[in-house]
Amino acid sequence: MPEITANTRNPLYPSVGVERHLVDPVAFGLAMIGGPLLTAILGAPALLIPSFATLLGGPIYLLIGVPVMLIALRRRPLEPGGWALLALTTHLSLFTPIFLLAWLADGNFDGTSMFLFFGSVFAPIWGAVSGAIYHRLERSFFKQTI
Repeated sequence: MPEITANTRNPLYPSVGVERHLVDPVAFGLAMIGGPLLTAILGAPALLIPSFATLLGGPIYLLIGVPVMLIALRRRPLEPGGWALLALTTHLSLFTPIFLLAWLADGNFDGTSMFLFFGSVFAPIWGAVSGAIYHRLERSFFKQTI
């Protein structure tokens, strides 16, 4: 009987080969919500564009960004620049195909081009600010496996 359970090469239950890092959930939640909000608050006196960008792109940033950032942080800790690059890469991989499909369909692609342009500006800013907030609030005591 021990011979059967000693087999660790089962394709249904692969061995864990990737080291997992711990994530502080409180700091992560505050960083993901605080990045766009802090950018809107600090950018509102100069222009109202950051405030409207937060209203339009904030829900998409949270719906798509939270799982992507959790997966990335689980694999390795990221600096704020890494958060910004990951946010921009995720944004471009999501909205570029949508823009190209709207362009190829000869439809109205003004809305998708607006999301592509403004998102390309604000996604790295929100990612960098979220990364800075996370690194500022991160505590080893509260970290958990994700």
